[in-house]
Amino acid sequence: MSKTRQTFATLLKLGIAIAVLVLIFRKMDMGQLQTTLQSTAGQWPWLLWGFLLCLPPVLLCMARWKMILDAQDMRLGWRRVNSIFFIGLFFNSFMIGPTGGDLVKAYYTARETNHKKTEAVSTIFIDRIIGLLVLALIVAVMILTRWDFFMSNSISRVYAWPALTACLILIGGGVVAFSVHLFEVFPWIKRWNHIRLVGKVLETVERVYNAFYVCRANPRLLLRLALTSVVVQVSFVGVGWCVGNALGIQVSFIDYLAFSPVIGLISAIPLTPGGTGIREAASIHLWSALSVTSDKALLLAFIPYIFMLVWGLPGGLLFLRQKSVVSEQ
Repeated sequence: MSKTRQTFATLLKLGIAIAVLVLIFRKMDMGQLQTTLQSTAGQWPWLLWGFLLCLPPVLLCMARWKMILDAQDMRLGWRRVNSIFFIGLFFNSFMIGPTGGDLVKAYYTARETNHKKTEAVSTIFIDRIIGLLVLALIVAVMILTRWDFFMSNSISRVYAWPALTACLILIGGGVVAFSVHLFEVFPWIKRWNHIRLVGKVLETVERVYNAFYVCRANPRLLLRLALTSVVVQVSFVGVGWCVGNALGIQVSFIDYLAFSPVIGLISAIPLTPGGTGIREAASIHLWSALSVTSDKALLLAFIPYIFMLVWGLPGGLLFLRQKSVVSEQ
């Protein structure tokens, strides 16, 4: 993608986010929102627990990426992995571009593994895909096991059908990706290698796919990655539960487990930077099915996002330190 098109795409996504947020705030009672914020601040112990609960899943995400790196024989030490991961978290939080921290993580990882640059970048893609597949699996399981609950309300029903369809497509694609080696099933693809440009592209694609296929060849690794991802998702639901208690939302934890992953799946759609606007709009609409007011539903989506921004700040300090070290060399 050229710089002009990339800039245009970034500005378009930013414009969509601003438009959605403006629409949300125009429809909201700002006085009620201010009152809710004041009462929520008084419940600071719940907010503190929610903030602290963000750290374990963040560290588990780092551990999951470290497992993938090790599987590719890229033995980066924990200290270096920690540094690169939190730098990526910082840029994921504060960059508005389409790639954000993933691009930064890819740069530093590739620089650390000169002989496996393509595979290094692939580990970040694999990490994202596994996290998304587990999220889709959780959403599908919750919708199917609580079918009557989702179908009993016109609002939750509107979300259930598209979410379940998207999950089945993602899970089906994941099964194919992890069970079939396309370059072995379709060897004729390599016939195009004699064309210089096409051959170079195919070589890169095959190296990416081989890196991805390593997970399939190691079922124990795949299971560890999946279980780690489940704990990550449930932990983030726990963060929402803590924030909900601070807001005075009277619903059960199982309701959070039913709705929060659906909102997470929707906000993963790359329409806006970091899902901003889309996440809040989905939260307001979906939680209204359980009679949660719009001001509380907005904060239920927004406060955990602020928590993650704060946890990303150490990555900025690590980035500045990294730059100073490089400039001294």
